Amino acid sequence: MFKILFADDEAKIRETVNDYFTTKGVEVHLAENGGRAVELVEENEYDLIILDVMMPVLNGLEACRRISKITKAPVLFLSALGEERDFLAGLSSGADDYIVKPFPLSVLFEKSQRMIRRYRGLTDENLIISGEITLDKNRFKVFAGGKEITLSSKDFQLLEYLMSNKNIVLSRQIILSRVWGYDFEGDDRVVDTHIKIIRKALGEKACAIKTVVNVGYKFEEV
Repeated sequence: MFKILFADDEAKIRETVNDYFTTKGVEVHLAENGGRAVELVEENEYDLIILDVMMPVLNGLEACRRISKITKAPVLFLSALGEERDFLAGLSSGADDYIVKPFPLSVLFEKSQRMIRRYRGLTDENLIISGEITLDKNRFKVFAGGKEITLSSKDFQLLEYLMSNKNIVLSRQIILSRVWGYDFEGDDRVVDTHIKIIRKALGEKACAIKTVVNVGYKFEEV
């Protein structure tokens, strides 16, 4: 699960962003001013820090300068100030990007995800993302609804194959040949056993794996 810090002096904005990101499986810590943001960075490790520019106690620009001395986590500025000089001031203070208010939450979320993946070295080649299920081939990790789940090596390979062929109906024989190998001599019902294990691990996201009667399985985005 990714963890971010969101700092803004407007309680309504903090609440809205917190609710949106939390439902997407992101852990959010909140700060009402720049001073508190710096304190939280001193106490925690974050994947991303989002700062409003105009805040009391310590404005976003000064907070960013101090935060940049503590962590290498990327910093994203939010501001109602959209002039070129405002962008330059933000970037020169150590920020990695800048969004002008008002903004769609979906845009803020997508931009934050890209920044986090870049920071963590999670390139698109290493990740398979479908809805709220993420499979990280590089780190051998799976996240469903923002929570990490534990899978055996074979179950990980099976889920990877299903997700790599999203929306394609895969017969048990094809799955066996690709995941277990062409020389596998066991019963093809072994696939059903492993599908049950994966579904149990996925919890409420298990519906992503559809059963195709008399054929096999299909992975769909949920």
